[in-house]
Amino acid sequence: MIPRASNNATITMLGLTRKTVELEILSLSVVDYSSGPEQDRDRAGELWIFGKAINGHEIYIKLKIAEIKDTKIAKCISFHEAEFSLTHPFKK
Repeated sequence: MIPRASNNATITMLGLTRKTVELEILSLSVVDYSSGPEQDRDRAGELWIFGKAINGHEIYIKLKIAEIKDTKIAKCISFHEAEFSLTHPFKK
């Protein structure tokens, strides 16, 4: 998780811990998918956008697939309240 002020404020507001945030991210499914992959403009890697209702709030989750020493890893770039309505193309 990238320690941005908006991420930290949302985690605190929701009463989550780093571990529960990790569990929320690991529980993402295709119905939470919003868009991606998109190439990161700043650094190499793909960005994927998800939206998930957590404790009554729509949370915008941006994950990045990056490569470090020939190993692909996922980084959580954003984890904050959605600032706009997210589409969910696989949600029924």
